[in-house]
Amino acid sequence: MTREPPSPHDDRMEREWALQERAVRAERLGLDASDDQALQRYRLVARALRQPLDENLPADFASKVALEARRHTAGDTRLELYLSLALLGVLVGMLIGVLVRYASSWKQLVPLALSQPWLLAMAGVLALLAASKVLSAPHHHSGKL
Repeated sequence: MTREPPSPHDDRMEREWALQERAVRAERLGLDASDDQALQRYRLVARALRQPLDENLPADFASKVALEARRHTAGDTRLELYLSLALLGVLVGMLIGVLVRYASSWKQLVPLALSQPWLLAMAGVLALLAASKVLSAPHHHSGKL
């Protein structure tokens, strides 16, 4: 139910707003029920909105919500992990295919690449960077709290 009057250019919204206001007024004054079904539905909404909220939550409410959130997160990340591994498998398969297809032309480049010290240094830095990321990644274990 809205509290702001609608734009004067929209007749349908204006009629709906007027109906909502009639329902709130009828519910507040305790008027008799009418035959208008739409008015009765809005009166039901107005009655529900006047009821106080039940704020007596169970003592373990927060832990239940946290457990449910962890369950949802675990399920979502498993799917992402499986899809990532499948994509990695496809990429590795394509890399092997490219290596097999073009291996004869790359054989000439290997001695040239190994003769360049800066390429060896860059490969070493990239290997160390990858190793440090793998070793510093947090390891998750499932345990009950």
